Formats: sequence, structure tokens, C-alpha cells
Amino acid sequence: MKWKHPGHEFDHVYENICEKQRFYLFGAGDYGRQFANIMKGEIELIAFIDNNEKKQGKNIFGLPCISLSQIEKAPDAGIILTVSQMQRGSIITQLEQAGWKKNIDFFIIEEFLSVYHVYKYGLVYFSSISFLPSTACNLRCAACLNFNPYAKEFYVRSWEQIQRDIDTFFSCVDRIMLFHVSGGEPFLNKLLPDVIEYLDTHYGSRIDTLRTVTNGTVIPSDDLCARLANTKVEVTVDDYRDAVPEYRENLPKILLQFDKYHISYAVNKADEWIDLMPMKADFRDKSEAWMQQHFDDCCQSWQELRDGKLYSCNYDAYATVAGINPPQDEEVYDLASFTPDKKKELIEFRLGYNAKGYTNLCRHCLGFGPMNTHKVEPAAQVGKNAVPQV
Repeated sequence: MKWKHPGHEFDHVYENICEKQRFYLFGAGDYGRQFANIMKGEIELIAFIDNNEKKQGKNIFGLPCISLSQIEKAPDAGIILTVSQMQRGSIITQLEQAGWKKNIDFFIIEEFLSVYHVYKYGLVYFSSISFLPSTACNLRCAACLNFNPYAKEFYVRSWEQIQRDIDTFFSCVDRIMLFHVSGGEPFLNKLLPDVIEYLDTHYGSRIDTLRTVTNGTVIPSDDLCARLANTKVEVTVDDYRDAVPEYRENLPKILLQFDKYHISYAVNKADEWIDLMPMKADFRDKSEAWMQQHFDDCCQSWQELRDGKLYSCNYDAYATVAGINPPQDEEVYDLASFTPDKKKELIEFRLGYNAKGYTNLCRHCLGFGPMNTHKVEPAAQVGKNAVPQV
């Protein structure tokens, strides 16, 4: 979104939130669990809504789970979408067809969390941030969201850079729902345990969920597992065995290591990936208004923290690091410029506002959301079954 009234973009949204006395959570999954844990006791939660019939009628995370058809629209009741960005497009359509209006009757999880806390308590509460100590990876996925196949070399950060960024971030942000340490392949980075331990020791009380990820091919050492086990980190283990069968035997060994050390993990096996830049999409001839609408339609929910700055779209930032995107201009927020009177402005930036209204990558990106129908096989490798288009 393009900034029009910095510091006041969500005034009306907060007014509408205050009119609600109770809330349903649409999505009884990981986001729903995290949100319920954060907001129980703060707002009245009635029930989960979920389109999965297997969940309906059950008690999930301490709340009953029902279908949308089981509730009646009431002026004092609102809905909060607690699903991932890829899921919410169809749900927004479903709600609007049923007469619910966005930011009046229903709200998006990221916006609700940040707007509620900054307006009511003056707290800067982020839903998430992406943090990459390194882009080094042992795979060459053609549709890599880090654009690694395009990069001439991996981007590897020093401990001093990492520590400085973490400290700068938490000097501005009071609390965060999900701090995500990503890559590359994080388990190739010798500094991974230091990063996790530093976050947990110094800022663990301000992080609701501390998470990292692995592509399921690198077996962690006993020393690494022992150090992770002493933190509250969660690990997402991607299952790419169909795409990289040469690593097929590694995934069960990884899980055995995590079980041995009682490390919390979840296995993720995606049915498909989205390709952001198939054959180098080209929107350079589009107007400013078209680009702003393109960004608004996408408005993907992740940003990157790097070099003391927040980047409006993490994929825009990754593409620059890979050398295929111009340096950022108005799509960056320098945390060094933050002062306490800019809390709402910082929240607005995190929720998708910037001075330009889009990012440089938008000129070559189909978007991260339902508008991008270009799906590919997960983890398809360059040189095997796919080749990146330059």
C-alpha cells in the first residue's frame, strides 16, 4: 500500500475492532494456535471456524471448532483470519459472499495483532520477521524463493552483523509472534546454534514462537542438537524426498536426532510450489497505479531484517542479494531512524505500507498469492527437471 497518512492508516480499523466484544478465529491450524495462546484473556474468543469437516465438532486448542454456516452475523462479534496468506484468498471471498466486510466485520491476523497492541498499549507487536544469517544451501531449487540459482555466490553474515541486527530489531520492537531464522539451509551454518541461543537467552521472553527450518537433507550433529534442545526453538522439516531422492535416507535420521534430544519439530510436505518469476515476468510498462494495485493484491506477509533495516517484501530483498534486482529505495525502513513517536508508522510499514506503494521486484514478479497460478514441483532442481529463466 502507498502511504497517504503515515501514523494514521489504521485509525478506523482500530475503531472497528473496539466495537467488537467477542471474536471467532477462522483457521484452526498453526496460526490459530499461536494467536489463541497470545490473546486468550485479552479478548473473548468464542470458537474456531474451519472449512475442514474433520476438525468441526472437536475441541481444538481449548476452543470448539465449527463451520461458518453455524454462526449468525452480529454487530458485537468479529472474525479474525488465522490462516496463512496462501489460504486466505478463498476464505476472504467466502466471508464477503456471506456478507462479512473486511476490517469492519473480519480482520487479518497480522493487522489485528499489530494494530490492537500499538493503539491500546503503545506496543510495537510484529506478527513475524524473516532473518537469514546465510543463504548457503546444498540444493539448487529452480523456483527457490531466495533466488539462489541466480546468485554468483552465497551471502554469509558475520556474527557481529547478526548480533547487531538482532539487538537493533528488539530496540524498536517490543514483542513478536514468530521470529523465523531461515536460509539457505540453516543447518549448514556453523553459527546457527549461536543465533538461536542468543535470541532465546536475550529476547526469548519477547518472542512467542522461535522457529528455524531445514530442507530435510542435512543430518544435525549431536552437539548442534544438544544446544538447540536447551532453547525453545521449533524446527520445520521440509520433505523434499521426491525431488532429491539421493537424500531420501537423511530425513528419518534427522527426525531420530530431534526425537533423541526432544527438539520440537513439524514435517512439512508441500504439494506444490509457487514460481514468483516464471520466464522473468515483465511489468516494466505498467503504470504506477497498476503497480500499486499489483502490490496490494499480493501484499505477502513476510519482511526481511538485514543491515539494520526492514525490507518491505522479503522476496524483493532476496532478489537484490542474489544480484537480479535493483537496490531498494522507498521500500525499506531504516530502524536507525525509529523514535518512540513513530510506533504506528513502523507498524504500518510492517503491514505493507511504503512511500512508493510497491517494490522494485514487483516489476518482474507474479506475486505470492492466489493471483499467481504458476505452480511447480516442490524443490525441482536446476540441471535435473528444471532450469531457471534469466
